[in-house]
Amino acid sequence: MKSMLVVIFMGHGNHSNRLFQAIHIEAFCIENKVEFSNPSFKNMSKYYGLKDSFIDNTLCILIRGLRKLRLIKTLDFNAPDRNEFYSHTILKTKVTLAHGWCFREHGLTRKYQDYFIKKYTLLPIFYMNNDFYKYFIELDRSEYHIVGVHIRRGDYKTWENGKYYFTDDIYEKYMTSISRELTLLSKKKIKFILFSNEAINISGSNDIIISNNEWYIDQLIMSKCDYLIGPPSTFTLWASYIGKIQYYHIKDKTGNINMNDFSYCIG
Repeated sequence: MKSMLVVIFMGHGNHSNRLFQAIHIEAFCIENKVEFSNPSFKNMSKYYGLKDSFIDNTLCILIRGLRKLRLIKTLDFNAPDRNEFYSHTILKTKVTLAHGWCFREHGLTRKYQDYFIKKYTLLPIFYMNNDFYKYFIELDRSEYHIVGVHIRRGDYKTWENGKYYFTDDIYEKYMTSISRELTLLSKKKIKFILFSNEAINISGSNDIIISNNEWYIDQLIMSKCDYLIGPPSTFTLWASYIGKIQYYHIKDKTGNINMNDFSYCIG
């Protein structure tokens, strides 16, 4: 078989979106013995100690320019129903210059989950001296159910016409609901850790702690909670994936949670 290479020359979205973009393509490459290079990830690679040995990020700028001028061919993952075409194209092309969001291989991201957890584990230098992380890891897990609550605001006010933009009182309803559910499961107390990209108007207490940390600290701590709740978001999904923990996506204002509706993200 001829040597093949896939290069992601342009990332999609921020943080978690780019992580998911990378693992679905790389999982396919691993399975099919195709070389994989992601120079577009360079500005995030420091958090995980990654080094990309194939193409420098500056070449990505050139590739994007040549693409805009239609002087080179690229494979644009822009249609969710064309995975078979994308896969076939990669396997018959010596060098595939790729970008986009719609390439999916959930079976393979599940198969190689442990590999990706190891690859994308945050380096200790970024959290070992963080006071909030120190507080978190000292919590007695035999005494508490720890529930991470992702309160997503910002662009969610307009995304999908604000469908998943919820006020603090809605989140409090869901917190009350999961408290009832968990109380039925065991005698453990419940501690909530709240994460948001905006100010939160939910009062902190011994059982409600608000994180005010960088995104990578928040995501690490979320991945180590027992449960995660929040609106549909790849930020929550990535924490579920790398932590192998259950999540629940809030999609309405009812405030009702059933523990049977929790899931594990497989990629």
